[in-house]
Amino acid sequence: MRGLTLVGIAGSWLVGMLLDSLLPLPPLALLIDLGAASIFFALLWHDRQGRFVMGLVLCLLLGGLRFSLASPLNDPHSIARLLNTNSLTIDGIVSDEPKSEGRSRVLIISADKMSTDNGKSWQITDGRLEVRELENGADNPYGANYGDTVELKGKLQAPQQSPPDILATMAFPRVSVTSRNTNLIIAALYRLRTALAIAIERAMPEPAAALLIAILLSLHTPALKPLVPIFNVTGTAHLIAPSGFKVTVLAGLVVSATSWLHKRPAADQFLLPAQKRGGWKAWLITVGTLLCIGSYTMLSGAGPAAVRSGIMGSLLIVAPRLGRRYNIYTALALTALLMSLINPFVIWDVGFQLSFLGTCGIVILTPFFQHLLRPLERLPLGEHISTISAVTLAAQIATMPILAVNFQTISFIAPLANILTVPLLGAFIALGCCIGIAGLISGPLAMACSWAAWPLLWYMITITTWCANLPLAYLAASNINGITAWSYYILLALLTLFIVRKWPALTTYTSSVAQHASLLHLSPRSWRLVQLGIALSMVLATGIGMLTFSPGAQLTISFLSVGPAKQAPQGEAILIRTPDDRAVLIDGGPDITSLAQGLDSRLAIWQRSLNTIVLTTPRPDHLTGLQDIVQRYQINTAIDAGMLHPNIAYTLWRRSLEQHGIPYKPVAQGAAITQGSELTFQVLWPPSQLHKSSREAFDNGLILRLITPHLRILFLGVTSLSQYALMGLLQSCGPGYLQADVVQLVSEQGKAFPATLPILLKLAHPTLVVVTPSTLSKQLNKSSQANVIPLSSSLAGPWKTMQTAQTGTLEIISTPERWTTTYASL
Repeated sequence: MRGLTLVGIAGSWLVGMLLDSLLPLPPLALLIDLGAASIFFALLWHDRQGRFVMGLVLCLLLGGLRFSLASPLNDPHSIARLLNTNSLTIDGIVSDEPKSEGRSRVLIISADKMSTDNGKSWQITDGRLEVRELENGADNPYGANYGDTVELKGKLQAPQQSPPDILATMAFPRVSVTSRNTNLIIAALYRLRTALAIAIERAMPEPAAALLIAILLSLHTPALKPLVPIFNVTGTAHLIAPSGFKVTVLAGLVVSATSWLHKRPAADQFLLPAQKRGGWKAWLITVGTLLCIGSYTMLSGAGPAAVRSGIMGSLLIVAPRLGRRYNIYTALALTALLMSLINPFVIWDVGFQLSFLGTCGIVILTPFFQHLLRPLERLPLGEHISTISAVTLAAQIATMPILAVNFQTISFIAPLANILTVPLLGAFIALGCCIGIAGLISGPLAMACSWAAWPLLWYMITITTWCANLPLAYLAASNINGITAWSYYILLALLTLFIVRKWPALTTYTSSVAQHASLLHLSPRSWRLVQLGIALSMVLATGIGMLTFSPGAQLTISFLSVGPAKQAPQGEAILIRTPDDRAVLIDGGPDITSLAQGLDSRLAIWQRSLNTIVLTTPRPDHLTGLQDIVQRYQINTAIDAGMLHPNIAYTLWRRSLEQHGIPYKPVAQGAAITQGSELTFQVLWPPSQLHKSSREAFDNGLILRLITPHLRILFLGVTSLSQYALMGLLQSCGPGYLQADVVQLVSEQGKAFPATLPILLKLAHPTLVVVTPSTLSKQLNKSSQANVIPLSSSLAGPWKTMQTAQTGTLEIISTPERWTTTYASL
């Protein structure tokens, strides 16, 4: 136990914190106990065993004192004392990365001062509170981000099912950013993280891009939401979360890349640790690796799991340079001690618990499972399969109650899923770094790098989805509570101690085939050549697919069925692809994920550009998706009709175009937009002088008429709900300009069409009328009502009427011979 003294110290420290959380004592009482314990410690100084025991008691009391000082019960300035105050103004700093939950954006604020008189006088306060604000649906440059100083105005409420360090909540307060992140290093790393994520999004289709971002940066984008439950139930969630394995892989990549700086002779393997400290080259590699680990920890979000893995990875690198052997138990203890010293509430964080218990389980239990799985080593690649299975089982056993309590699932398919996915983690990190860095330099270069990554990402998504859909892949566990979890860990600890005492040889393991060459054994040089060959093969296969892909000599107009998951379709998004390989997107709908799925399933995987995007109205059910598109695609031109009184959403839209350097072109009645050799848009509305009204988004909506040699489509959009716009269109345009084979319009639940619409439809004399739905109200969304309108007399006529809310995505395919309609899924 001599080498594990730090483990006892850290254990006593943590137990003291837990005991004080259950049986709170005032700091003064703990100080008195500390004084008495210190006297006994001094009296027992010459008694080695007694000194050790009293040292543990001192650490236990110190842990309790640290938690007591941080507890809001003993803090006169705690923000918890202001709960249920009518209205407060609070100044604070965003202390964690904002997270999206449903349609809300969650901020964690560390409060500094508060005011009850609207900022006239201020009082010191402290503590962390959770703030919920409406999700904008895209990156909001005006919104609060990590490290920003903010001012909140609202009412404090008691937290519900929150970590102990969250002392209060605010639901949808007024949030104002008073200053941006003043820590230049953190701000730079945060901007780099965002830039890398955007670069990957621009280089790859969804959800592959979202998965690679989660693996590399532990950043969850909206497109990842459908995949998160799949990774949770298959026991592979550690691949998209901060983990020590990622840090180890990164450190290995850095050391391998810099190994040419410092090559040791073969005789060095017989030296003692103190003899391996190395010269300046070894320290140069060590410092470079530490900088990479620290930067990667920040890029991963700097959460408890990321910090834990960063500290342990740093100790692993530094120990040989200081002439010390790396002891994982000591490293774990030191990490827990440092993190809980800075933030006593971290031990209640789910990420911290999963990270530490998973690491302990891997270290202690893996040798047991390796012995059980020894017969697998006789198979080809059996040693790798045995090791991955043993590590997965060990981590699963160690974290099962935490997963069951917090995620209500117990995975049985985890060993198989990890065997099929974990070996690719190193390749994903390396490829993700290449794509992200290349994307900061050149978009085409990043797309070329993505050709090697896309097949692997497709494989991972397919495999995890297949594993999740297998019978008995996981078990729903909603009745597990804290008492059950504690009982489980007590029994597990007793069983582990029994096995260690009964069969001490099981605590270490040496592969039975490690000393024998296998048929698959390759030299390092040969293995690198195999890896290079595989990468070149994937790039070649993707390139051949690109060259052989042909869209065909046809025009395709896709009326995409978009909307939030598990809700009725709502919003408008129309994708147009021409025979000469041009792509135009009209509006983006209200949901980023469904729009990304619709586009990525229709565009080739290498096509990361759109020739033109058109915004017909600044309503959220048309604009939200476009805010994401300008980040993920190269856009040649953005078009809209402008706005007399810009709202916040439209202001953000124009700012996004400016930030990404996208050419902007406002249009008005009489303009023509040419797309390729055979397609032209005529702008029929609005006039150059926009109409001033409270319904500006409807009255000044954009009306386009698509003209090709074989097809004409009139896009009315939301103007079909505006009497002013339709009347103005009839008065300013002759009947010849209104004739169309297809007319598209927007419907809204509970609102009738203007009396002018039937007149316009008769003049257009279409064969088909396509109705796309507008957004539903909160009440209709909760009622799960279908967003289908009854066919009224306004739409009655000799034409056929189709509603995308009823049919799903509708596609019109036009060839020189004819045009047809088909239904397609996202």
